[in-house]
Amino acid sequence: MNYFELYDDKEAVLNRIEQLKDEDYYEEDIHLIGRDDMEFKALDYTEVHFHGHAAHERGLREILSNNEPAERFLNRFELGEDEIEKYLFKVSEGNFLIFYDDDVLQKRAEEAEGTTFSSESDLNDNDK
Repeated sequence: MNYFELYDDKEAVLNRIEQLKDEDYYEEDIHLIGRDDMEFKALDYTEVHFHGHAAHERGLREILSNNEPAERFLNRFELGEDEIEKYLFKVSEGNFLIFYDDDVLQKRAEEAEGTTFSSESDLNDNDK
């Protein structure tokens, strides 16, 4: 399931990211959408994906950026145009939008179970 959460300041965003990490999310599982003119230096040394939203014309900065722009990122999900506009409006006012998907936790659990089972069978095979 996809989750979209709005936050109104950087400290709240950082606290939520830490909570998500405590819940076994990796930084790379977390996406943050914010205005492209609002620096968020605390994320420079993390694997959190930042998607900048520019209310003005897109320019060379966006083209050269490694991160996908906010609108394009949101259009990947089954969100209505009204919902996307609502999120982008809130972001343009200075809010931050965190996105994460709990399917990654399920996939990791399934992979871990598969690894455990294969390791146990490998041990049993070696005993023969």
